[in-house]
Amino acid sequence: MRYQSWIVFAAIIAANMAPLKAQGCEQGARRCSADAYTLEICDSGAWRAAACMREQGKLCFEGECVQPWEYGAPKWPRPAPAPEDTPESLAQKAAFYDGIAVRLHMHPDLNWIMSVTLDAAPDDPSEPAVPQERASWQDVAQWHTGENDGLWNALYLSSQSFRYAATGDASALETIRILLKGFATRMAVTGVPGLYTRQYIPPGVRGISCPASLESYMTDVEKDDNKWVRVNANGCVETVDPATRQWNESEHCGLEKYAGWCWLDNVSKDEYSGHMFALGVTALLVDDPEVQALVRAELDAVGRHLVKNRMEFVDWDGRTAEHGPIHAVTFGDYPGFNAAMSLSFIKTAALGTGDARFEEFYRNCLLQQGGKVNCLKKKWEQPRPYTEYLATNGMYPGFEGCGANYNNISMHMLSLFTLIWLERDPALREIYQHSFDQDVVRAPGQPRAVILQNNAWFDFMWASMKRNGPEHGPALEAVDNGIRMLRQFPARKHAQKVECPPGICREYCLNRFGRPTGNAPRTPAQRCASTFLWWRDPYDLDSCEENRLRVVQPSDYLLAYWMGRYFGFIDADM
Repeated sequence: MRYQSWIVFAAIIAANMAPLKAQGCEQGARRCSADAYTLEICDSGAWRAAACMREQGKLCFEGECVQPWEYGAPKWPRPAPAPEDTPESLAQKAAFYDGIAVRLHMHPDLNWIMSVTLDAAPDDPSEPAVPQERASWQDVAQWHTGENDGLWNALYLSSQSFRYAATGDASALETIRILLKGFATRMAVTGVPGLYTRQYIPPGVRGISCPASLESYMTDVEKDDNKWVRVNANGCVETVDPATRQWNESEHCGLEKYAGWCWLDNVSKDEYSGHMFALGVTALLVDDPEVQALVRAELDAVGRHLVKNRMEFVDWDGRTAEHGPIHAVTFGDYPGFNAAMSLSFIKTAALGTGDARFEEFYRNCLLQQGGKVNCLKKKWEQPRPYTEYLATNGMYPGFEGCGANYNNISMHMLSLFTLIWLERDPALREIYQHSFDQDVVRAPGQPRAVILQNNAWFDFMWASMKRNGPEHGPALEAVDNGIRMLRQFPARKHAQKVECPPGICREYCLNRFGRPTGNAPRTPAQRCASTFLWWRDPYDLDSCEENRLRVVQPSDYLLAYWMGRYFGFIDADM
């Protein structure tokens, strides 16, 4: 009887196991789809799908959802030392630059980062009174403000967001909060929600002041020059009439808080490319309630401004800024360049605010996914998915790309990097990655393609956002080059004497300004210090003289370094 009971029990077990065997999976087994976008887990005899990409922005590798740049568990290179390397390690340079950025380059009443000229020593005007290793904002004779303050400040904010995500450093978080307050001021002073100023100057800060000449404030009829405006005691914007040379109060008022301030109008998409990149990075990486609230407010205002004005930035005077249109067909830029920027800005607003209306605008207006609709109502632009414009980006015009606009290359890299990182639809993501690869980074037959420019920032952007997966390996060579470029990056950013190396700096062709340029990209050790090295033309033939008083802000090194740390390309001990 006991034997028969065992037979019955075994038969029941076998009957229950039959479906599992028939469906061919063992409970808890895991496998990845062929395209690595989906993780499948065996549950009760059936494969259950978990969408790694659509739900988490990840790829499936060895039964787990992992970050795309971690697919295949790549062993990132550690290049051998080279004679051009600085004695300081990458981490030592980052520590110095993080320290000096706050101590010297940020005035507590300004909330943005700038290059400076230090006070000179009384007995030697070529030497600073206080060395840069100890100097603070109180030792600054002049703050080097400029029309792209917003852009450079945004890139510095991005560096600190990557730093915080990589380390959790409390000082990085505090710097992020300060910089975001500067962002809010840069918008609030214009009196137009969603509109940043290029440059603003409050009264009473030593080493920085509003322009004195009346010409600086004269109204520009064509709106093709950047003009200063002043906020008067009534809280109204005032400008100078070119005919009478008299101050005229406008009807743009309500700015009593900023009485006595001046700011530069006619904002450009250059600044916004930095703002939106920084706000997107910060929204993704800095999970702090105060920071998230500040970012959400900024992105909501910009997103609303763009949707309301049909993808144009409209200035305080009601006129579209000269470089304000970013819809695809503007006749001011290439369609693919503007299309990527439009997609990137609206996608960033959607992510950072969580507002479904921005996502709907992104998908059904810019991508036309809901059917053909003339949502932008532009005279020369017919309804068409913006992805169809991407290949027409104008990155490398002229003979062998000698006419390239390196401002546009940098902006376009930011647009595509952001789109790839934020987009979780595999089909769309692949479109963006294909354009990133073939139209920009590794453009076939293009001797000045991004991948050849000795640009560590671009190298790391490429390595983190290129297509990875079963048939697409990691960008080991790009990471290797990026690390080598950072090792050569000077450990101090005062103006140093640099002679253009004869073997590299040979006139080869004319750049877009009609000036001679070379055909070999210079390394950081061979280039003059600049506000943001990676944004500039690496083929220039410039030389420069030493000036120990002029200390250039370090956001270029910091952004490339902390991106490398966050993505795992650079170890903390390197």
